[in-house]
Amino acid sequence: MLTATINNAVQTSLRRQVTHWKQAAQRMSTLDHLASGSAWHGIDQNLGILLVESLKKSVNEVVENAESISRQLETSNEPAALRAVKRSIIALRDQYLKAEESIHFYTVAINSRTTSNTAALLRACDVLCMKSMQELLQPLGKTAPAVLTYVDKGVGASILKAGLKLWDGKMSPVAAIKVTQHNLFRPTAIIHETGHQVAHMTGWNEELSDALEKNLTSHPKVVGSATSNWASEIAADAFAFVHTGYAAIASLHDVVCAGPASVFAYHQHDPHPISYVRVLLGIEMCRQFYGAGPWDDLEVSFKNDYDINLVNFPSVGLIQMCVKALPEMVHVILKSPFRAFNGQSLSQIIPPSRVSPRELQKLEYLAGDALYTSHAWIWKESIKLLALLGYKIGTGEGDLASYYRLQEKWMIKLGFSVELN
Repeated sequence: MLTATINNAVQTSLRRQVTHWKQAAQRMSTLDHLASGSAWHGIDQNLGILLVESLKKSVNEVVENAESISRQLETSNEPAALRAVKRSIIALRDQYLKAEESIHFYTVAINSRTTSNTAALLRACDVLCMKSMQELLQPLGKTAPAVLTYVDKGVGASILKAGLKLWDGKMSPVAAIKVTQHNLFRPTAIIHETGHQVAHMTGWNEELSDALEKNLTSHPKVVGSATSNWASEIAADAFAFVHTGYAAIASLHDVVCAGPASVFAYHQHDPHPISYVRVLLGIEMCRQFYGAGPWDDLEVSFKNDYDINLVNFPSVGLIQMCVKALPEMVHVILKSPFRAFNGQSLSQIIPPSRVSPRELQKLEYLAGDALYTSHAWIWKESIKLLALLGYKIGTGEGDLASYYRLQEKWMIKLGFSVELN
């Protein structure tokens, strides 16, 4: 009699628990409850369909598991069987929380598009990201993944790559790229993030890592070892450079230049290069492809702000060795052929000369005011527009506020041209 009473109490408790997680999952399946209707309407139609299908699949699997456990519970009367049901409910709880984490990530990202202005700006960022990937992937016979950009706080951009496992074990259906609030009108960092995506898809990270370690042999071994460990971030920086030129370098400088302890910091397992080396590497890219220019002044200012002769951080020795290797590093990164690129160099597929100061000025002269107002010009030259205004802002000369306004103007125009739900 006592055993029956215990079993009944356990069954009731287990029934309540499985019902709780099932109803929570069912409620989560109504995606409009998690992201507003206006936010969903702020993303491209095909992107919306792709996300809804992926997110609902995660929810449906939780619901189906809950229903299976409910059926299992109906025939479980013995203590051992009830303990098995309890273990299944614990697994169901974990499954729900992982699905919730994945869905929460995307719905928070989508909710950043609640206003028409921000939605248009982010759709423009989607286009910029997609175009940057297509320029490299299409010649290689690969398809660029869908992109969802979202705006968030902080200093640096980031990416959740398409094709990587999410919290619930599903593959990420899109490349989700964070645009920082402060850089929304100067978003060259999103091209750095798409660089991470394409380097991952092509296997360039691994190949570049090996090339840096093997081809800097005229310098101390520690230089090749350190730069090899930084390959994934160097690859993304190079990708941003070939697309947007000096704009990417000036923006990178402004993002990483915090206090001296940060700029000179070296962490052995951090994939990011020492910021001091990273900025000078970008300047060396400009110098090798464009000759003299405003990056020379940036270097003077940077070295004055962070005078390596006035600090005694443990990283100083490594930094000085890496700086001496910068010319060879640029050659390896941008001018050497890679299997990932079918035997070509990155600069052959995407020539940095296309966004040199001279070419950008030529584009502005030929197009005139239409460059910032004509949809045909904006759509065709959107990445060059990003490079052009980023260059002007990066020089620190002229009416900087007007350049930011121009950037917002053409991005909104581009964003409103994207087909919506």
